[in-house]
Amino acid sequence: MTLMIAMVAFSAIQVCAQQPDESQIKIIPMEKPGILKLVHAITTYEPVTVNFITDEGVVTSDEIKGSFPKGFTKRYNVGRIIENEFRMEVVTPSLTVTYRIVPSYNGKTFTTHLEKAVHNYAVVVASRN
Repeated sequence: MTLMIAMVAFSAIQVCAQQPDESQIKIIPMEKPGILKLVHAITTYEPVTVNFITDEGVVTSDEIKGSFPKGFTKRYNVGRIIENEFRMEVVTPSLTVTYRIVPSYNGKTFTTHLEKAVHNYAVVVASRN
């Protein structure tokens, strides 16, 4: 029985290991001042939440609902929330990715840095009757 539980757990890890990774979610600065583009190149049928976070906390968020078999892109005007720096957090059921956004001295261009990626795996528990 223990061997069976171990095999189920290992299978779950193998399946989860094939899940999309953080490299498929990118924040790209655009040429137009104050505009960032989110590229979400992962198939999704569940809502995706985008949080904009400053030192004060979450200043705004966007929930993207729908069915996107090829992923999606979306542009954001962040000119109103520009501080020294802020974060964009993209939350999906299986992955949460946080980018640190650093504006240039004039606030027209940005540098993006992948700060954190957290995989949200479902836990499989076997019970013995």
